[in-house]
Amino acid sequence: PDGHTVCGRDSPPAPPQGPRPGRRPRRQSRPRRPPPPLRRPPAVTTTANLVILGGYLLSGVVSARALGPAGRGQLTVVMLWSGLIHVVGTYGLQSSCSYHLARWPDRRTALVTWLGRIAIRQVLTMTAVSAAFLYWLRVRLHLTPVLTIESTTWPAAMTLVAYGASCAQGMADFRRFTLIRVISGATPAVLMIVGAVSLRLTPADAVAAYLVPAWCGAVIACAWLRQAAKAPWEDPLTRRERRAMLSYGRRSLASHSGLTLNNSSDQLTLALLVPASAVGLYTVSSTASSPLPFLIASFGMVGLPTVAALAGPAKAGATSRVLKRAACLLALAAPLLAALLPWCIPLLYGRRYSAAVVPAELLLLGRIFAAMTRVTDDLLRAHGLPGFGSIAQGAGAIVTITGTLLLARAAHPLAAVSAVSSLGFALTFFLALTRLWAATRRLVPGHAVRGGPVGRDTEGRAQDSV
Repeated sequence: PDGHTVCGRDSPPAPPQGPRPGRRPRRQSRPRRPPPPLRRPPAVTTTANLVILGGYLLSGVVSARALGPAGRGQLTVVMLWSGLIHVVGTYGLQSSCSYHLARWPDRRTALVTWLGRIAIRQVLTMTAVSAAFLYWLRVRLHLTPVLTIESTTWPAAMTLVAYGASCAQGMADFRRFTLIRVISGATPAVLMIVGAVSLRLTPADAVAAYLVPAWCGAVIACAWLRQAAKAPWEDPLTRRERRAMLSYGRRSLASHSGLTLNNSSDQLTLALLVPASAVGLYTVSSTASSPLPFLIASFGMVGLPTVAALAGPAKAGATSRVLKRAACLLALAAPLLAALLPWCIPLLYGRRYSAAVVPAELLLLGRIFAAMTRVTDDLLRAHGLPGFGSIAQGAGAIVTITGTLLLARAAHPLAAVSAVSSLGFALTFFLALTRLWAATRRLVPGHAVRGGPVGRDTEGRAQDSV
């Protein structure tokens, strides 16, 4: 329909067509590659996620022991607000990038070129917004000037890393996808250990340990995207294609911002109500119970481009397999982690954090639902439904924020907020799973949408018809 001629592997090439006047000749479109299998990529990304998780936990332990509850609380507030600025500023286009690179393999060069221009504008805007907001945090939380200046550039680095990883994910290039994520995710632990051993670690030093690898990953991502934009020339994206990208991005923005808010609304709200030391204790509880989402996140990362490239019953079957494998791994890991938490927290973080054990056990229940929600949300985006995640995540965030505001002054505020947060995660998962079940049911023969062909993907999204 778009004028391209796709030839089979054994068929003769199409006759050459003359170039249009004043325009470069269009290269013959590349045939769509078959989707990657669902076994090896999850194994590679699971290994990478374990490495990143190990670095994340190790850096959390080092920073908590070196900074104390108050310093750890300041570091947490800066990281959370910078991450929220990054999620809102990207407008959900990193998710749209992954989806459309998998759906439109013949338009990859044009997509990468367009996204590169958008990324430059977003980086400049986010830096300006971050500078203004962190100045307000500096006045409220008494942050040091060095810490404020360092944190200003954090959203920009995270944005460039996210675009590089998303493009690699959409192209099913999991080697580059893993490399970019490991550099920015696992290296901070090494720098933080060196800083804690060689000098007295401060919150500014801890931010620098996160920021330097993030910018290294951003430089590698920019170099690779620039190389991808120089691939065989293609016509720029049409207005209809750009509109489809932005439409998917708007729905993904609601989903991603809701996910970020649901995951961190308890800590963001506590930071405005309790001292920084209490925030530091709660952060240790959240960190100790966080391995589960990292452990099974690879199933959603690999499942998104794989499921998005399929249609009909094959798409429904791949969705079911991804969910089953994630649930099996989660059923094995959750009881083991619950048994280790009472011994690991005092041993790793120190006796000052013994009060974080009970909140961590309560948060672990919520992390089980959060881990499955993360995979379910990726599969919803693979089905062309990125916007529904915002409804589920928003409902969970409302429950968490309301409960935190009501219980922050209770006799045991950290345990009460942990229980409310777990309730919000559970609500989010059941809402997302119900919508995914409805989407896959329509793809199975005998349950197709009335008026649509049986066994075909009948989502009817504008981007699928371009």
